[in-house]
Amino acid sequence: MSQRARKARIVIAWVLLVGSAIGWPITALTVANDEPQFVLGLSWLAIILSSAELLTSSQVHAEQGKENNGG
Repeated sequence: MSQRARKARIVIAWVLLVGSAIGWPITALTVANDEPQFVLGLSWLAIILSSAELLTSSQVHAEQGKENNGG
C-alpha cells in the first residue's frame, strides 16, 4: 500500500471515529429519539469500533513498514 493510501485510510478512520462519537448522541436526541436506544447505541458502537480497529491496523502496518525498511 502506498504512503498516500495509508494516510487517506487514517484520515477516513479519524473522520468516522469523531463523526460517530458526535453523531450518536445527536441522533439519539433528535431524529432517532423514538427508536430503541440500545439498538441505536449498538449501531453507532459498531462504527466506532470499526474505525478504532482501522486506526490500530494502520499503525501496525506503519510500524511493520519501518521495521522492514530498517528505520
